[in-house]
Amino acid sequence: MKKWALMGVLAWSVLGADVNLRDGPWLTGPLIAPIGTAVPYGDFVVQSYVYFTANTGAYNRHWDSVSVEDNFYSLNLKFLCFFGITPWCDLNVVPQVLYNRVSNEHSLQVGDLTVGLDFQLMEPDLTPYFPGIKFAVREIFPVGNYRFLRARKMGADLSGAGTFATQFDLVFYKEFHLYDVHWLSLTASGQYTVNTPVNVYGFNAYGGGFGTKGVVNPGNSLQGVVSFEYTLSKNWALALDNIYTYTDGSQFFGTPGITFGGVYATTGKPCAVQFSFAPAIEYNFDSHLGIIAGCWFTAAGKNSAHFQSGVVNVEYTY
Repeated sequence: MKKWALMGVLAWSVLGADVNLRDGPWLTGPLIAPIGTAVPYGDFVVQSYVYFTANTGAYNRHWDSVSVEDNFYSLNLKFLCFFGITPWCDLNVVPQVLYNRVSNEHSLQVGDLTVGLDFQLMEPDLTPYFPGIKFAVREIFPVGNYRFLRARKMGADLSGAGTFATQFDLVFYKEFHLYDVHWLSLTASGQYTVNTPVNVYGFNAYGGGFGTKGVVNPGNSLQGVVSFEYTLSKNWALALDNIYTYTDGSQFFGTPGITFGGVYATTGKPCAVQFSFAPAIEYNFDSHLGIIAGCWFTAAGKNSAHFQSGVVNVEYTY
């Protein structure tokens, strides 16, 4: 009798471990990388992001960091909403609101709107080692404020890029069970953004001044992200994003306008490079609700912004 009881306990333990293994880890992050898989039919996921960013300088063409006279502060509320429409495809909508402040000037604005589709090309658990593959295509609608900016606002009323941008994103995602409750997830994504020409007037997202009028051809951009998550327990996990961004230079055609100093205004930007990192810690209440918080900061760059950002995301899956 004792022998059968012991065998029953051992069998229950093994089956319980299998169930936990099949359930997989509870994960919310990482902060920057896109969701690794498409949301299946019938499911709904919302990621509520809060970014508090301080632009404290800029990297020049020699990769040196140069401070600015007035720091630019931004509070960005962004909601990433995913609706599963088939077992292998989801619709995602990303509205956002920004509150900007520089010196004594501030402004509350609606940001550009993103709408896209995610397609699951290969499931992550199809093979033991090869990652899942997701392809996404998104369109950014320029509903944010990007031209006719008020000179006295010093850019605080800027909230968009003015371009109908099309993004193509290829995402590789895999979860590896190490031992016990410890898992390691890997996300690698490459995103290419194609921008359309923008009609600009006055002070605008690309520079400008009094009387500026013309067309800007924004440079296309490439972003690569490699991210890791490691579960410390069933509830706690650590995350790290490593981000590389390259942006082509933008060109301006038209009347340049003049600055406050009475010289011709500059509109357009040179090609830019930026390296940044985003370490974070997350707590998952269960498989449906989790919160992740961390910092996102630049490490090096060329003709790009130097920033530090605190980021919080609350994710809910229904």
